Amino acid sequence: MNYTHINLYDYFYGLVKQIPEGYITTYGELAKALGDIRAARAVGYMLSINEDPDGIPCYKVVHTDRRMGKYALGVEEKARRLRKDGIIISNGMVENFNERFFSDFKTDYPLAKLQEEQEKIASMADFAGDRDEENYAAIDVSYEGRTGYGALVYYDSGEYMVKNLEMKVNFPYIPGYLGYRESPFIEKLSVNVDALLLIDANGLLHPRKCGLATFAGVVLGRATIGVAKSLLMGKIDDTGYVVYNNEKLGYAINKHTIVSPGNMISLESSIKKIKLLGKNKYPAILKMVHNETVAMRKRRLPS
Repeated sequence: MNYTHINLYDYFYGLVKQIPEGYITTYGELAKALGDIRAARAVGYMLSINEDPDGIPCYKVVHTDRRMGKYALGVEEKARRLRKDGIIISNGMVENFNERFFSDFKTDYPLAKLQEEQEKIASMADFAGDRDEENYAAIDVSYEGRTGYGALVYYDSGEYMVKNLEMKVNFPYIPGYLGYRESPFIEKLSVNVDALLLIDANGLLHPRKCGLATFAGVVLGRATIGVAKSLLMGKIDDTGYVVYNNEKLGYAINKHTIVSPGNMISLESSIKKIKLLGKNKYPAILKMVHNETVAMRKRRLPS
């Protein structure tokens, strides 16, 4: 199925440009304009890598508690630009915050719309059935700025095959929205690979039951299992199951191997498969694919 492809960087920088001359806003207010206050840290990141500080006035963004905050060109330059706009700065604080605060953004709240889309995708997921195929593949992505380094390691009949992909990303990391950031990599890397996909992320274990493994599994029509390195949410009961809102959504093989079904497979079958592959540890093929993405990134960075 199709899903929304959005360049959230461009959308966000468009919001920043809306801040009128002589006014300021906050990281949280921009996150709300995107449609989810949890995007506040991503707001800070996108501001920090702004490549056009003159055309995109990120110096106008301050903290809710009136602290001026950081700036890519330095705090002194931020203070200079703010004072030029009539903003009163004293000891790193905005003194006329209330009079100069702007929040009237023209926005269609894209993240809120993506949440609705995730719920629709989750409703289409198949969390039943067993998968007994012997061939499987693992996928992971590492990042440096807006460049993603994706890799797939495919196991078939005792042999390993590696595929690599370097690509610019148009969606920052925001908890709960990994599908929009990494599904393009999974889509390209898994072409002509007929295998159960193991994805370094969650599946069913997600606030909207639509972690990356479920998101990608449904939109691509593939069987997927999510294997995360840490617990996203919920609590681990005495038998190892991860329980959230009285539902078993995942299973902790150990504290660094959290399993949840992605698509076309049950929770029990997912647990059985990952236990078999990892012998109660994090599966070696997922370590291999992660190391491959890190090596790709290091090869491209200047020494």
